[in-house]
Amino acid sequence: MRVYIAIAFEDTVEDYFDKITSSIKEHCTEGSFTRKNNFHLTVRFIGEVDDSQIDRLKEVLDKSVLKITPFELLVNNLGVFKRKNTNILWIGAEESPILSELHKELSILLQEYKIAFYDKRFMPHITLGRRVVFQENSKDLNDLIQFERIKIPVEAITLMASKEENGKLNGVPLYKVNLK
Repeated sequence: MRVYIAIAFEDTVEDYFDKITSSIKEHCTEGSFTRKNNFHLTVRFIGEVDDSQIDRLKEVLDKSVLKITPFELLVNNLGVFKRKNTNILWIGAEESPILSELHKELSILLQEYKIAFYDKRFMPHITLGRRVVFQENSKDLNDLIQFERIKIPVEAITLMASKEENGKLNGVPLYKVNLK
């Protein structure tokens, strides 16, 4: 099972991302865009695990949030990760000391619990689309697409699994920890 630790969003926040994605689609010739129920911010990607590791991951999640209180993410800009001839389109979140601390704490605990994870530089973002190809006249997304930069309340962290349903990958919550 492919798992990750993420911030899942309420329906109103998913509606917000869906609206931005709809605006972006008007400037694209192709792409696979994130469906409304799949928007999330990955705090730590784990990868493939077997069922025996899920209980240990729950313990890691419980311990990682002991010093973390609810906080807010501020959405700030659109960006693209270049992948060969296509793009991964995302919306970024401003640097957050609390989010950075959570990311660091998860890394430490995963190492202590001897659970392997992908250790890439952390750049908080929400993926809006993959294999996105823009029309020629669509150069600077932040000038092209107007959106309100909102604050998103974060009150829980969730262990998620990527599961295929009807030929599409969906993020399925396995375990949720509320911040105190």
